[in-house]
Amino acid sequence: MARLLPWYYGCFMSMTLFLFTSRKLRRVVREKFQGSNSMKMFYDLLTTVCSLLLINYASMQLCFLSFERNYELYRYFYCLPHIVCLVLYIFCPAPKPKKQ
Repeated sequence: MARLLPWYYGCFMSMTLFLFTSRKLRRVVREKFQGSNSMKMFYDLLTTVCSLLLINYASMQLCFLSFERNYELYRYFYCLPHIVCLVLYIFCPAPKPKKQ
């Protein structure tokens, strides 16, 4: 018999929020870092570290397999990754349309 596994839904909903926020930020912020090679490298390093941290944060739900432990994890981080991504997604300006 199949069990209801809410942490799977929580993980995928978290990753969806992180993905949409990163796409929107990339369209707005990336062009500001394309001036020099050092700025490009800094941008690449920053986005790689943020991606790895958010993936690990969201996938911990799949490792714990327990609502209580997931709640403790979110309480430990004060749900800051979710809150920051939500605020950035809401208040980040819409990307400019590409000129054709």
